[in-house]
Amino acid sequence: MGGSSGGGVSYRSEVDSDVELEDYEVDDDFGEGIVESRGNRFNPLTNFLGLDFTGGNGGKFTVINGIRDISRGSVVHPDSGCYKAWTMFIVIWALYSSFFTPLEFGFFRGLPGNLFILDILGQIAFLVDIVLTFFVAYRDSRTYRMVYRRSSIALRYLKSTFIIDFLSCMPWDIIYKVAGRKEEVRYLLLIRLYRVRRVILFFHKMEKDIRINYLFTRIVKLIFVELYCTHTAACIFYYLATTLPASQEGYTWIGSLKLGDYSYAKFREIDLWTRYTTSMYFAVVTMATVGYGDIHAVNMREMIFAMAYISFDMILGAYLIGNMTALIVKGSKTERFRDKMADIMRYMNRNKLGRNIRGQITGHLRLQYESSYTEAAVLQDIPVSIRAKIAQTLYLSYIEKVPLFRGCSSEFINQIVSLLIWTVYIKTILFNTKIGETTTCNISFVK
Repeated sequence: MGGSSGGGVSYRSEVDSDVELEDYEVDDDFGEGIVESRGNRFNPLTNFLGLDFTGGNGGKFTVINGIRDISRGSVVHPDSGCYKAWTMFIVIWALYSSFFTPLEFGFFRGLPGNLFILDILGQIAFLVDIVLTFFVAYRDSRTYRMVYRRSSIALRYLKSTFIIDFLSCMPWDIIYKVAGRKEEVRYLLLIRLYRVRRVILFFHKMEKDIRINYLFTRIVKLIFVELYCTHTAACIFYYLATTLPASQEGYTWIGSLKLGDYSYAKFREIDLWTRYTTSMYFAVVTMATVGYGDIHAVNMREMIFAMAYISFDMILGAYLIGNMTALIVKGSKTERFRDKMADIMRYMNRNKLGRNIRGQITGHLRLQYESSYTEAAVLQDIPVSIRAKIAQTLYLSYIEKVPLFRGCSSEFINQIVSLLIWTVYIKTILFNTKIGETTTCNISFVK
């Protein structure tokens, strides 16, 4: 407990109860030393062993949790250099898989064999990533604290994307052949399209990296979105044509196509590059809704997909135009974060601040960006009386345990509780030339 300049008091809540220590464990490495924020009052050895000493009647000594915490050495910090390199490696495979999966789905006849070898290597890499994910710590979205407990990490992954990730690695082409070449089985191959989220997350990180031009990043992202959508549509257009019987080739958009003296009547015998380019051309002119009349839907299912695709293109066009407008107007949340981070970097370089304090400053700014929807912002439109009741529900039990306030009237306690503000402090740990970060949650109030 300490006083502020305005006569205020700050009180550290007992968030490190037995339950909290089990759900949110903080990994501390003492090989190089620790730099802590002012909000953390624990001794380093106490933090490492999970022991909690508090004065007064509330004192406790949790040995079991401390012994349990020692076995957390196999957990990987998401900001470690090795894991960042692995993440970049998986992003490259995710980019390849995102474009190859529609191609494999639509042009499954006549694909070069070396592409399938690359695909198998990619599935092995994704299987390794599934196993690794069970050992990667994460930041809790509610408390913004790093969670290192392996049971919590595994449970979170199992409840989120594990099933989709595992199904994406299944050898659906082999299953398709074993199942008697049933076309319904091949649709399960499209589960792998979910991997494109890794590429999207990579672009989100690039947008926050002040070393990369923001305009360049956004334009590359928009180009990727457009190319990916048209590529997928081109593969589906060809799939609709090639899955009809050979006797009905002439009743497809590509089988009935004739450009000059060149006829596509026997399109299955044409080389892969020509078929793909023609399909891509059809997808692009359809997306732009400027069709020249040379290519059009012929049968019923082609018409249905063309209508759905054009309807989607209207939304995609609005998205692309809206994002380009936002780039010109500026003022987005990410841009404000980048501008603030650039100012801070110039300040730290000018004053030659050390690496340790740099990690604390940049980590705190990232935490502010990720937790921008603070309690004050959420409750600002709620009446004061209701906010007071919410504060009593959340914080009254903590204030009643403070020896300073024992014996005070309930009216005084309620006034104190109504002034409480939940704040998050960041603590930077320097270990083996790698910077990790955890957070310590305090409850503070000012007069």
